[in-house]
Amino acid sequence: MPVQGARPDNSPSGRIQDKVAVITGAANGMGRATAERFAAEGAKLVLADLDREKLEALVAEIAGRGIQVTGVPGDVSREADMQALMDEAVAHFGRIDILIANAGIIPEADLASATVDLWDHTMAVDGRGMFLSCKYAAAEMVKAGKGAIVCLSSISAFAGQKGQAVYGPAKFVASGLTKHLAIDLADKGVRVNAVAPGTIDTPAVAKLGKEGIAKVVAMHPLGRMGKPEEVASAILFLASDEASFITGAVLPVDGGYLAQ
Repeated sequence: MPVQGARPDNSPSGRIQDKVAVITGAANGMGRATAERFAAEGAKLVLADLDREKLEALVAEIAGRGIQVTGVPGDVSREADMQALMDEAVAHFGRIDILIANAGIIPEADLASATVDLWDHTMAVDGRGMFLSCKYAAAEMVKAGKGAIVCLSSISAFAGQKGQAVYGPAKFVASGLTKHLAIDLADKGVRVNAVAPGTIDTPAVAKLGKEGIAKVVAMHPLGRMGKPEEVASAILFLASDEASFITGAVLPVDGGYLAQ
């Protein structure tokens, strides 16, 4: 059964044709769906992920379709890796038009079970990683006087949830960074927006188990999980020139969760 609201034939619109797009966390879930969608739209891709094996397989698959793509393994929480990622993008394609700051982890922990190490690791990946990705991509965009950044936030950045004592605050960082960078970079021609997905059918969510997934699905008025491709469509819109007068927005892609 086709997903309501999805493009039935996934036909490309050409909205980002020949744009150079850097996507972090590209090997799995929403990052992979975004890479696939951007490839179909004719973008030139620079894909990054910590999982070298999956990244190389994805790059080979996309390159096999005649798409210009390169892969750069790395850790978003390491400054040297993010500097190297953006340097590679510029060396390979000459510029950076779009950044999708997607890489992140989703730990499940309440306050009692959360450790300082888990807190620090989550903030390093979900918080510092997004900051570093934006910092070094934006530096290249400012040189060109234009660019679009889309960060991955979450409904957990807006609504309190059980078992999210670490992940939820990290996503507050994502939404806050989006709004502050949008103002900081507006007069330099760089737009910064975010999407806030609800429960999306990804490998990370699958770890919740059947009972856990059923509980969170019941909280979404549309009565189902979202598809990674649906999030990718929202990301595509915000990254494209169709959103040219939108900056500092955090767009829920959540089946109505935050409307309650």
